[in-house]
Amino acid sequence: MDLLWRMKLLYGLVLAVLVLAEGHSEESGCMDWENSDNLKDVCCKKCHPGNRLAHECGPDPMLLCAPCENDTFIDANTDTNRMICRRCYQCTGGGMRVKEKCTASRDTVCGCSQGYRCANDKCSHCLKECGKGEQPAGRGKCEPCPPGMYNDKIHQPCVNWTRCTPDHQIIVPGSSSKDVICGLTPHTEPTAKSDADSMVTVILIIFGLLCVTPVATILILEWRRRKLTHKERKQPGGATQTCGPEEVSFCFPQQEHGSSSQSSVESLLSQSIGPLEA
Repeated sequence: MDLLWRMKLLYGLVLAVLVLAEGHSEESGCMDWENSDNLKDVCCKKCHPGNRLAHECGPDPMLLCAPCENDTFIDANTDTNRMICRRCYQCTGGGMRVKEKCTASRDTVCGCSQGYRCANDKCSHCLKECGKGEQPAGRGKCEPCPPGMYNDKIHQPCVNWTRCTPDHQIIVPGSSSKDVICGLTPHTEPTAKSDADSMVTVILIIFGLLCVTPVATILILEWRRRKLTHKERKQPGGATQTCGPEEVSFCFPQQEHGSSSQSSVESLLSQSIGPLEA
């Protein structure tokens, strides 16, 4: 009986050496055990990580567990069958790559190459990554955003363009990768202000013309009247001023120099417009 267990122990040691040579570096054997009913054997409660249960009970705890062979693993936290090592997952799908290699206690961790992304939490396969202006269409395909929709993120569904409120309008049109930009019309307020300013200017011009024209007319008439009066004073006494057709309204009947009528006219003119220069 002792010879048999010694042979098993030797076999277990040889197997452990072979496993270590193939790449697994976990410690072999049972990690936690208890005495059996016959008090001669021990029963393994928990193997070292990366070891499967080879025998439930035996005289040597080192022979109760055996390490998993290369490309196999056993996860003590998830695997209910402690006696079987499972095959490591192979990252061979389209766009897949090995992110972390398989060990005796953990399965392979896969990732996706650039331009692809994992289809689920376990990354059992990869999907083509849809860029901006596109959306996933199922079965790893992408399609462009329909008219009136956009997507400015990576691998997300397209959404509708923003609808501008009635007091706003589109100042920057949208595209498949950008939303529209709403805002007030840039020329609305300046145009209204310019129209108001123009209207005020026209009113002021009309008002100015209505006020200035009569005053200018009065001043011109007064100037011409003074000019004619000044010429009359320089005429010889008793001569009669002859007026042209254009000056009829500004001429006065001339009397002989020194008459009472002439004196009266000059007196009135002197009081109204002041003395004339000689």
